[in-house]
Amino acid sequence: MKNLVVISFLLILSSCTPMKRAQTGLARGIAGSSDTRVGGHEVYCSQGEVCSEVEVVAIAMEERDGGKVRVTLKNRTGNTALVQIRLEIKSAQGELLTESRPENFVLPPTQEKTYEMPGIARRGAFVRVILNTAY
Repeated sequence: MKNLVVISFLLILSSCTPMKRAQTGLARGIAGSSDTRVGGHEVYCSQGEVCSEVEVVAIAMEERDGGKVRVTLKNRTGNTALVQIRLEIKSAQGELLTESRPENFVLPPTQEKTYEMPGIARRGAFVRVILNTAY
């Protein structure tokens, strides 16, 4: 009976938000994360292995509201890479203006490929590219 109570208590703790945040923080601490700048824009990798295998070569954003954002990625490995990419558009003050939904993006071995997201750019803003491993 004691085991059942302990297991129930652990299940309740593992489902609460603070516990999930702690698990995420621990995972990022082990896997590593990186934050870099490319051409005045930001690149964030929640898992360091993603940025060691995939390089963000360039980020271009049309300087108009509703314009297109282009992110050029290069696969540094000899294998096909599958990453999850999401874009955030932020004002000069760092306020989140808009964001895209996460999408899986395939990169051929040792090649560059451009990811495009139309209709998301904002005048006077910058892009934050978020890369994760795709599952």
